[in-house]
Amino acid sequence: MTRIEYEGRLFIDGAFREARSGRRYDVINPADETAVASAADAGAEDVYDAVTAARRAADETTWGTDHKFRRHCLEQLQAALRNDVEEFQKLVTAEAGVASSVIVTHVDRMIDGMDFWNDLTTSFMWEEDLGPYELLGMQSDRRIRYEPYGVVGAVTPWNAPFMTAIWKVSHAMATGNTVVLKSAPDTPLTAAKMAQVISESTDIPAGVVNMISSQDKAIAGDALTGDPRVDMFHFTGSPGVGQRIMERAANGIRHVVLELGGKSANVLLPDADLDMASALGVGMCMSSSGQGCALPTRMIVHADIYDAVLQRLESMVSYLPWGDPTDPTNVVGPIIRAEQLERIVGLVDRAQDAGARVLCGGKRADRDKGFWYEPTVLADVDENAEIAQSEVFGPVLSVIRYDGDDNEAVRVANNTRYGLSAYVQSRDEERAWRVANRLRAGTVNINNSFYLSPDAPFSGWGISGVGSEHGLAGFRDYLRIKTVASPTKA
Repeated sequence: MTRIEYEGRLFIDGAFREARSGRRYDVINPADETAVASAADAGAEDVYDAVTAARRAADETTWGTDHKFRRHCLEQLQAALRNDVEEFQKLVTAEAGVASSVIVTHVDRMIDGMDFWNDLTTSFMWEEDLGPYELLGMQSDRRIRYEPYGVVGAVTPWNAPFMTAIWKVSHAMATGNTVVLKSAPDTPLTAAKMAQVISESTDIPAGVVNMISSQDKAIAGDALTGDPRVDMFHFTGSPGVGQRIMERAANGIRHVVLELGGKSANVLLPDADLDMASALGVGMCMSSSGQGCALPTRMIVHADIYDAVLQRLESMVSYLPWGDPTDPTNVVGPIIRAEQLERIVGLVDRAQDAGARVLCGGKRADRDKGFWYEPTVLADVDENAEIAQSEVFGPVLSVIRYDGDDNEAVRVANNTRYGLSAYVQSRDEERAWRVANRLRAGTVNINNSFYLSPDAPFSGWGISGVGSEHGLAGFRDYLRIKTVASPTKA
């Protein structure tokens, strides 16, 4: 088979180049441990160059004020991405191991979702008059203006390299910002290909978008967050790294938006449709090999239906198709890397030691190559156990039994430091709404529904983050607010 030659250089100030050090590193396919391609290994000096380019484009061009031109550029980008959609699909599966059965949600639907932000570029009320107000003997008209922060430092995770990159790049651009995007070390090729599309198929000016890859996330990340010329940080990843970014952003009081993972509860009330709730719970938890921040990894089940649900879960997950992520019949693909696989093994082994019961799976898969863990269901999990409180990021579903009324269900669901997403299953929709309204999470899904859409704000509570992504709220999070007063005209 002919190996595809993927772009892996840095994209700085409208041009591709190698890292100043000349270093490169291999990007590994998690399914078979082959090298997909190699990528430039940026150092602090390369990050400095990228920020310099973004700063110049923000300060010395009309990018931030020419809304019509920005929309034109974004629509060019959207059309070009659509033309290359199959190549992006293959690349995301190759470098991130995302199963082709769900790749449409990672790529195609994200390109479609650009419509909302493209439209906001020109339809948003960039200025708003408040009218006259008298104070201290002065009659003043007031006008509110929304203006871009300037330079956005964006950092994406490895589990959804296209999805998170297109969100951050297109959202930063739509609001008039310039951006330096640092991709995860495991998945730099998607961002590099996106830069290739920008370079070849759009009129986006040099310096507006800059793409950085680095084998050591700390070196490039610290260079980016330590540069005072960056006005705002937009990060998706772990709470630990998010906290460090927030601490470093405090130097200069820079704005941050953080989406930091979750341990989402899926509450099955006693009147739930068990077939639908079980199938939905399995499908959503195991989607993308369980490597998703908003997936329902804690199933909280009432005692009256507990045994019936466990029977369904064991049957479904035992026969859940997994393996080669290029096979569209497989639901679960590989784990991203060996270290993450070892982490999952440790979490599940300790869960068993703490009293959890393995219904199916519970061990690494027997394969010669790649990083594989069998789809797993753990029953009789204590709500305070490590496995119930830690984000696993693997195909592991923890089932927690509760007795009592809906108040107890809400208490158990809210017994977490996270608050990214939550799920409620009940045949009584009003009852489900009552529970949903009490769950401490930024998004809640009732029965067979899912929040993810370009116009719906996505935000985390607790250690799941600050600020919003998507929707009008997410658009405004990229903008400063300025109020200008002038004498009221007679």
